[in-house]
Amino acid sequence: MNFEIEKKGALIIILMPGESFEATMVKDFNQNLAPILQENTHIVFDLSHIRFLDSMGCGALLTCHKKLTAKGLRMGLCCAQKPVTAVFNLMGFPQLFDIFKTRKDAEKAFMNLQKMHP
Repeated sequence: MNFEIEKKGALIIILMPGESFEATMVKDFNQNLAPILQENTHIVFDLSHIRFLDSMGCGALLTCHKKLTAKGLRMGLCCAQKPVTAVFNLMGFPQLFDIFKTRKDAEKAFMNLQKMHP
């Protein structure tokens, strides 16, 4: 799983590749994410290409969230399509993550966060 990564100050935006994020991809996801998690930055996952997400994919996102919050960092999700948003709502993700309709909204919110907590 090769991420497309964009750095903006203390924020990394990760464009999730492919059209699904499921059990068979989690190991590769975790391996590729490990060095990014060491950078001590906030992370936003851009899910604009993802049309299917299973419970293992959700679990991987939750694990990432836990690792970041343990370090005092935040994680967001943006650009989720309707089927993915429905899964998030069922799993209670809106109560855990910052979820944004657009990448621009996510960038703006995290840039404001950086101004408040440099």
